[in-house]
Amino acid sequence: MKLLTAAWRAAVAKSVPVAFVLLVTEFVSDGFTREAVARGLLFRPLCWGVMTLGWAAFALRSLRRRARKAGIALTDGALDERQTRVLRPASDPEGWQERVRERLVASERAFLVAEKGREEIHFRWRPWRGEQSVWGSLSFGATPGEVVLDVHDGEELRGVAGLGKGSALVAVCQLAAATGLEAVAQPTKGKPG
Repeated sequence: MKLLTAAWRAAVAKSVPVAFVLLVTEFVSDGFTREAVARGLLFRPLCWGVMTLGWAAFALRSLRRRARKAGIALTDGALDERQTRVLRPASDPEGWQERVRERLVASERAFLVAEKGREEIHFRWRPWRGEQSVWGSLSFGATPGEVVLDVHDGEELRGVAGLGKGSALVAVCQLAAATGLEAVAQPTKGKPG
């Protein structure tokens, strides 16, 4: 429920300018009659609230589907700008670090890939079709056979379903699929969304 509320707040924030312009346009065209004020201040906010709730539910459904495909738990923090996940190779553990490096570099979504020693890789990742991207890093060696994936956005990406949030988790899901990694079961801070 917390995740739906957070998505709904993001949807409302995105739609407020449009709702305000429509309200002002209606008052200008109809005047400040009792009916126009009642319609504009009572009925329209209720309609916008229901519409944005549907928008948020659609966005969460899309995010839940992506996370399920990648085997990543959807927690209350799924819309946060920063996502840190522990992953492990999904198949043959022999030479997995090199395969991860090769797949990351070969991906069309990755660019500015730079290694910091053999233990860490920094990169930019395009979670959507446009040129905007998120920052990310893969850290090997914290625990044998595992990698820590840290992704954060901050470029005002359009986010999942245009909410402006969720780009970091979408990137984590895409990275897991592209590099052949899967999530390691972790204790969650909150209930799954």
